[in-house]
Amino acid sequence: MKKKTKNVSKFVQIFDPKMWFHDFVKFTGFLPVLIDLRLKRVYLNKKPKGLFKGKYLISANHASFIDPIIIMNAFWTRRVCFVATKQFFVKKFWKVVFKGFGCIEIDKDAPTLQTFKGVGEKLARGHLVSVFPEGHVTNDTEIHALKSGIVMMAIMNDAPILPIYIGKREKRIRRQVVIIGDKINPKDYIAGPMATMDEINNLSNLLKEKEEELKSKFENEYKEKKR
Repeated sequence: MKKKTKNVSKFVQIFDPKMWFHDFVKFTGFLPVLIDLRLKRVYLNKKPKGLFKGKYLISANHASFIDPIIIMNAFWTRRVCFVATKQFFVKKFWKVVFKGFGCIEIDKDAPTLQTFKGVGEKLARGHLVSVFPEGHVTNDTEIHALKSGIVMMAIMNDAPILPIYIGKREKRIRRQVVIIGDKINPKDYIAGPMATMDEINNLSNLLKEKEEELKSKFENEYKEKKR
């Protein structure tokens, strides 16, 4: 099930010409966003090894359309590419914008090989890939059922998954809090050379449990508190 993609040179990873639009938007908008969010990273246990280097996927809850901006701010030293639903690629203008920003198109009801290939290419170029496994923006703080796509992406690219929880900021004067969990390495939960559907489903359930744990930490320690 693993799909190997050839890594590019360190030079390309640092100065990726395919991500010039991403870099332009990021650096021109970084300071205003930094001032507005005043983001606070909180670790479930301790800071995960290789947080700002190495290959992994980010799994996050999705309660707001500004979640990608928050994630980019939380991992500001890395380029973060997002897996986005195909509805954002329908109109030509937005397709150019999203593609230029490094987004990877996905049909959430029937993911194609092209999507998995796109994820592998971004990881091989030294970038992070962020997925919202709930599949849509939710209007509440609950962790809904997670789709197994991110697990399959991680397995195919031999990449760990980093679960994070984006806390809801009740007021603009408060700091934005992001709870960061421990990396989950899929190969630690797969017995044979090929993952079975049961193993994939178990990993999806484990990821949901980890997201729930991050949510609990936020609600117990940071919700309704000044920060």
